[in-house]
Amino acid sequence: MEEAVIVTGGSRRIGKRISQTLASNGFFVIIHYNSSSREADSLASTIRDQGGQAETIECDLSKVTDVETLIHRTETLFRVKVTGLVNNASRYSYDDVNTIEVEKFSGHMIVNAYSPLILSRELHKTGDGWVVNILDFKIKSPNSDFLSYTLSKFSLASITDILARELAPKLRINAVAPGHTLTSDFLDDDKLESVNSAAPLGFGPSPEDVANAVLYLAKAKSVTGQTIYVDGGERFRQQIRDPAFNGDQG
Repeated sequence: MEEAVIVTGGSRRIGKRISQTLASNGFFVIIHYNSSSREADSLASTIRDQGGQAETIECDLSKVTDVETLIHRTETLFRVKVTGLVNNASRYSYDDVNTIEVEKFSGHMIVNAYSPLILSRELHKTGDGWVVNILDFKIKSPNSDFLSYTLSKFSLASITDILARELAPKLRINAVAPGHTLTSDFLDDDKLESVNSAAPLGFGPSPEDVANAVLYLAKAKSVTGQTIYVDGGERFRQQIRDPAFNGDQG
């Protein structure tokens, strides 16, 4: 049976580049999506046109029962053996210490931490393989902006460490922690350029840099429990506020 890797949130932004990089290096990629079916289908078609292997699958990662069956459903639908998992999908919305509320906090935790935990557990049940969790450099340079999101990434970092111990030797569990990589609704081109030019290396990561780190961990059979920071050294500069707002640097 052919082996495959699931990339959650694999049709857009950094996830898209991860899917492309894995596919171009011989992996059969299952592109997970929630609402972006058009982007997922287009990416899978492009990968196949380029000689790679790709399929798409829908799952709402906020629904626990759907998460618990995702790997089994993937294997049944495409007649593959899932041996790789990239937990890339994230909920990302703003709150801080003054505005945090239980609904938003729990929503981030379910999608960004609990779902990767459950998917890793279910992968472990099926046999040997590997997992790469996508974290955020903010776990080394935290502030209260995007508080629920940041706390969920701290949780996922701990999950990475715990599961690397608990699920060995069948699974290798590692992580990649990107710095500011792409613009967003909160971060325009000028602010992205400003924060990345202030990093110790003088520039920030590209999606390709992040994807190449994932590829390395997918192939590094003796590596587990590790986090690779792909941030141009941005984590060494304590930020008073997130650069999306004023770019204040400490």
